[in-house]
Order: sequence, then C-alpha cells, then structure tokens
Amino acid sequence: MKIQTFYHGLLDSNAYIVYDEDSKECMIVDLGVSSYIVSKFIKNLSLTVKYLVLTHGHYDHANYIGDYVKLYPNAKIICHKDEIMVLSDPDANVARLLGEDCVYIYDYTTVSHGDILSLGDTEFKVLNFPGHTPGCICLLDEKSKVMLTGDVIFAQGIGRTDFKYGNYEEMKVSLRQIAKMDRDIVIYPGHGETATLRSIFG
Repeated sequence: MKIQTFYHGLLDSNAYIVYDEDSKECMIVDLGVSSYIVSKFIKNLSLTVKYLVLTHGHYDHANYIGDYVKLYPNAKIICHKDEIMVLSDPDANVARLLGEDCVYIYDYTTVSHGDILSLGDTEFKVLNFPGHTPGCICLLDEKSKVMLTGDVIFAQGIGRTDFKYGNYEEMKVSLRQIAKMDRDIVIYPGHGETATLRSIFG
C-alpha cells in the first residue's frame, strides 16, 4: 500500500491517493484538490479508482466532487451516514461562509464506525470521530499503522468545532479515544504534514 499526497488544495487542504501496487486499486481521499493533477497521477500508474472518500463534508474537502464523479463514474462515493446533512447544507459545509452556495448531493455509499474499505489485500477500518462534524471519519490501516484523519487531528492542532454541527464535547471524547491508540501510527491529516501519534500525544 502506498500513499501519494497532494497539498495546497482549497484553503490549503490535502488530498490523498491511496493505492495497492499489486491490484492497482486506489481510493482518492478528500476532493478539495483539482482533479487535473490527481487524474494525471492515476493515469500514469494505470490505477483503477474504487472509492471517492470524503472524510467530512466541508467545502475545502468536497468542492471538486463533481469533477471526480464525472472522471470516475464507477467509483463508490463514500461518506459517513451522519455527514449527509453537512454536505447538503451550505451553512454546515462552510461554503456560504466563503460566499458560495454549494450543496453536494450525490449517490453516496454511506459507512458507519467499524466498516471496512478494501484495496487489494489492504483493509482500512472506518472510525467515526465526531466533533469537527458529526460524520467525521478516519481511515485506519492497522497492519501498516497508517491513519488518514481528515480534520479530526493534525500534526499541530485539531479541527475547529465552531461551525454548524460542530461539537467541542464530542471532539474531546474523540481525542481521548485517539490518544489510546498505538503511538506508532502515522497520521495523514486534512491539512499540513504527516506526524506520528507519539509526536502529538507524547
């Protein structure tokens, strides 16, 4: 399993291509980076896009979704079941705050805490850590000790809880759960650089 990072999306968001070298299956995690450079990478490696994953529904992680759906119509569009209300509300998805009136209504395949997304022989466990939004998810590959964290936690900081449907008390519970996880796990956050949980929690 390999991960390619694409930095400097909308509001400096990250997008990731996670791919299995043997099966050539991949998923694109978060869609706030233009599809142009991402699709070139996928084409160059002859990858098949199995999933388009939204770790949560905010504008800077979802706004290019239409482009990706057109490019990869056979890919399943993944989000947590509690994130539909964020994606379909321009106040909750923060688009209106930025002068836009965007809603992201698509044929989602919704997931819940504990579900599995597979790429070849690699399995990613879906972990719902609410707080930033109700349906924020992280994707954990326990074997490789890698976790894509969206805006739940960054190398230096956590996701904001002052947007619509954000909840600071839920965020505190989520962070306590993450703090109990293996300190060797490397996180790939929605903004900024990678880090280990040890570097964050000590």
